[in-house]
Amino acid sequence: MTGQLGRRADVIVVGAGSGGCVLARRLLDRGLRVLLLEAGERDGSPLIRAPAAFPRLYRSRYDWAFETVPQAHADGRRFFWPRGKVLGGSSAINATIWIRGSRRDFDAWGEGWRWADVLPAFRTLERFSGTPGDTRGTDGPLPVGLRRDSHALSHAFVQSAARALGVPAAASFNDGTLAGAALLESNHLRGERFSAFRAFLRPVLSHPNLTVLTGAHVLRVLFQGTRAVGVRLRWQGRTLDAPAGGVVLTAGAVQTPQLLLLSGVGPLGELARHGIEPVAAVPGVGVGLQDHPAIPVIYRSGTPSLEAMPELEALARYALTRRGPLSSNVAEACAFTHARADLNPAQDDPDIQFLFGPAYFRDHGFRKAPGHHFSVGPVLVDVHSRGRITLASRDPRAAPLIDPAYFSDERDMRSMVSGIRLAREIAGAPPLAGHARGEAVPGAAVQSVGALRAYLRAEAATLYHPTSTAVLGDGPEAVVDRQLAVRDTAGLWVADASVMPRVIHANTNATSMMIGERAAAFVAGGL
Repeated sequence: MTGQLGRRADVIVVGAGSGGCVLARRLLDRGLRVLLLEAGERDGSPLIRAPAAFPRLYRSRYDWAFETVPQAHADGRRFFWPRGKVLGGSSAINATIWIRGSRRDFDAWGEGWRWADVLPAFRTLERFSGTPGDTRGTDGPLPVGLRRDSHALSHAFVQSAARALGVPAAASFNDGTLAGAALLESNHLRGERFSAFRAFLRPVLSHPNLTVLTGAHVLRVLFQGTRAVGVRLRWQGRTLDAPAGGVVLTAGAVQTPQLLLLSGVGPLGELARHGIEPVAAVPGVGVGLQDHPAIPVIYRSGTPSLEAMPELEALARYALTRRGPLSSNVAEACAFTHARADLNPAQDDPDIQFLFGPAYFRDHGFRKAPGHHFSVGPVLVDVHSRGRITLASRDPRAAPLIDPAYFSDERDMRSMVSGIRLAREIAGAPPLAGHARGEAVPGAAVQSVGALRAYLRAEAATLYHPTSTAVLGDGPEAVVDRQLAVRDTAGLWVADASVMPRVIHANTNATSMMIGERAAAFVAGGL
């Protein structure tokens, strides 16, 4: 038997992640009654506050812990895909890197989403602690800026990367240009993580127009004809229908397309395969999945790294002072370059981002090694491979089938091979070379193109940036229009990384929050 959940909300927001928390707050600011549904739980673990503890949250109760289907171009491996299952979503379990895409990224999204259109939203989000400028915001809910402490090895990396790659030492990557080498900004304050939930919703949890339910697993969107009128969910052992004036899916690039399909919105063949009655034939749902793969290049260090302090001592220091290794976000610095020979720096964004950590970071932090290390990790940010999300079952509790099709486009493999070689040049350039005591992973013997390709197939991993499974646009592949409304439906929107027409050439969390920020006006105006 299906019951009824409370009074009718103006808007139901499905998923309390980066986009969902920002959107819920902005709808609340506009005077609307908001019901926010999160399948995970409250952010009660102290590990969520400690930035460097994020790998310990993987495979915990705060993680959906997805796996991909076997990857044909990566030795048939299933890739582990952590996604946040907690208030704050993946912003509660990520590495807190605060970086926007490039001006070229957003200009390519087209009308209404060009750099000039999205910059005001980025600024509105931020409470930036650095030198004010035309591209930065200082009055927003989210504290961002440089960490108060960065490791000496990270400073050395910036100098070495600039020298080896022939790029400048940059002041910021948040002004629309992805070029150079720099320390990374983070969404921290005094050594603590600020997730989207902590920044945007925790201060207003007692607001009479806001209801937040955790442990609420949405089964499908409810329609009258093609108009969304609420959702069906499981909560506290009961199946309930929640009515609303409109529904916004902010469940992320994996579960937003899953929910659309379960609700009868998607390719007709996929719906028919599972016996789902169609509401709207939208062929682009789940199609076009993109992600940034990364590969570890790790060196033994003669300089003590983040692992130098014993664990109990690090915990005690963090508890007392919010300083020490646990206040780091591990990925403290980065650099961008054009590694593939056919790219033109004057016209093309970089294809490789190097993420630097003064630690041994491999296999999502699960695999350790004794001693001191630093990691120079090439990340493919100019992705050409395209995958998809499909249903494993019409059972909403079953994880969807995730196929990013890593390295199915040869250009991606070529970029990554060049990225490994350039990582070695960075580690071999002063001053970082003075700290290096030999290559630990993959090891100096791995030199030929064939050996490097084999290493990539065996060791590449996600950098946790899935996008583009419900893209915005005007063509037949578009799932949402330029105001994020789902095609051929009414009262239904998407406001998360799913809508990116192409994955940006940088980390995606800031852009996901920007999408939530902008969505509020579209949703409020469309009710």
